Amino acid sequence: MKQNLLTKLLQYVVWIAISIIGGWQLTYHIDDLSPGNMPYSVDMFIRFCVEVVGRNDLANPDDMEVLGLLLYWAIAALLIGALLFLCYIAAHALFRRRRS
Repeated sequence: MKQNLLTKLLQYVVWIAISIIGGWQLTYHIDDLSPGNMPYSVDMFIRFCVEVVGRNDLANPDDMEVLGLLLYWAIAALLIGALLFLCYIAAHALFRRRRS
């Protein structure tokens, strides 16, 4: 029982690390594809979030670029994590079907 819990915990840590690192790499590829300014919709979304939180001091151009990269990283990491989860479900179903 303890061994099974340890392997599951290690598996989850590896999945989280893969999604974080994969999201980081995907963010740099997305950033390389768009060398221009940040899209207006992303800028307005970040300004809205900053105003809702009450940190209007972060709304300067230097911080907005970093906040945009953080937003891209969070979305990319969630997409990589969802892809890993779907692959896990598919592999689990395939192995279960082959066993029976």
